[in-house]
Amino acid sequence: MPSIFEKLAAKPQRSILLFSLVLLLAGNWILPLTDRDEARFAEASREMLQRGDFVVPWFNGAWRFDKPVLIYWCQSASYCVFGVNDFAARLPSVLFTTATALLLVRWGRKLADSKTAFLAGAMFVAGLHVAIIGRVATADMAMVFFVTLAVWSGWELTRPENAARKIWWWIFYVTMALGFLAKGPVAWLPLGGMVVGRLFRKNSFRLPLIETVVGLVVAAALAACWGIPALAQTGGKYFDVGMGEHVFHRSVGVNDGHGLAGALGFIATLPLYFVTFFASFFPWSTRVPSVLRRWWPERRRDEIGWYLLMQAAVVFAVFSCVRTKLPHYTMPAFPCIALWLALQLGREGNPFAWFGKRFAAMTVLILALMLGFFSVAKNFLLTENVWRAVQPQVRAETKVGCFGYTEPSLVWKFRSVVTNIVVLGEVNSARNFLTNAPPFILVLPTKDFAELGATNGTQLRVHGLDMVKFKNWDLTVFVR
Repeated sequence: MPSIFEKLAAKPQRSILLFSLVLLLAGNWILPLTDRDEARFAEASREMLQRGDFVVPWFNGAWRFDKPVLIYWCQSASYCVFGVNDFAARLPSVLFTTATALLLVRWGRKLADSKTAFLAGAMFVAGLHVAIIGRVATADMAMVFFVTLAVWSGWELTRPENAARKIWWWIFYVTMALGFLAKGPVAWLPLGGMVVGRLFRKNSFRLPLIETVVGLVVAAALAACWGIPALAQTGGKYFDVGMGEHVFHRSVGVNDGHGLAGALGFIATLPLYFVTFFASFFPWSTRVPSVLRRWWPERRRDEIGWYLLMQAAVVFAVFSCVRTKLPHYTMPAFPCIALWLALQLGREGNPFAWFGKRFAAMTVLILALMLGFFSVAKNFLLTENVWRAVQPQVRAETKVGCFGYTEPSLVWKFRSVVTNIVVLGEVNSARNFLTNAPPFILVLPTKDFAELGATNGTQLRVHGLDMVKFKNWDLTVFVR
């Protein structure tokens, strides 16, 4: 009698679609936007709609150059359908993650069978890091989707015998352009994997120079349809900050303390991602070393396996050399590793014997966290407690100043009502804010509030956990 996993694998596309949506959407209406980047992306997309400016994103009344524009378009479209809320801000990431899993299903079925297709999609979605990042309101999963499509189309494009190369050529270079609009030049890494394939396996990879140059011109021209207006509107600042600070500086310097300074620090962090991989791709990472040892003698005969691991290796190599280090940087490699591992496991007699218990455990763990733990934990989050305490007294014309505690989540909350810019600053700027005419709201650490001597108003004491710094705060909210 077929097991439940064999039944699911018989219709892998439908199974992965439903599983991914259930797993990643669960609790997205419960857990508030707590990560700094989530709040920044979500608020910038709201301001995009408010301003009607779909070229340059704004956050809290100032230009935001951190990432290109595609994710803001997606979140703005989601707001138009579902309203401006946490769930709608996260929905594009969920859809891009699900779409990436479906790409693996389609590619896996083309390369092997429905069992391999199901394994690839399920291992990608239920891997620990994807299950976390796959639901957050950032640009990462949009980039991962386009990188995965570029890897697939790049494989088809380089097949000497492929009769549909022209179609795949267009898919590849249009995908490169969209990937750039999702998260910048990182989306062009698949081209590096194709070049490596051409260098080491010349007879197996067709990559004509003129055709490639023309393709790059097409991709650049498509990206320039947004890039040129954005540069013109900002006087070139979008490039100076977006590429200069967020690409070049992260590559050669440590940004926001994410890495170790100096030559020794660089050397010490070189193997970092090969260590974090075992947590990020858990639980499937535990099987990779043994399968890799078994596969290694066959590597010269397994073109697709070699190509997938080469594309993953390019991602790990590039980001290992980048000075700024964050665990999610290597996520573009995970779809390749998931498909490679699925192809190897699919050749075993009963891969579900190993896969099934881990898949079930990850599913239960993630659903329990999102639907159980976070429904309780949200009551202890600092920004949520501030908003809960002060919301009844917030009006559109209220001026808001937050000093000492300046998380972007405050901007996301307050600007759901107020039309003014939320002032964020150091504690020593709080006294000047009190010169504003009412109505206004001042948020300040309680230990600093007593020094202001501001008593002509309502004082609310708030306590909670700052998830970014993982620190408990006592705040005073002063309403006048």
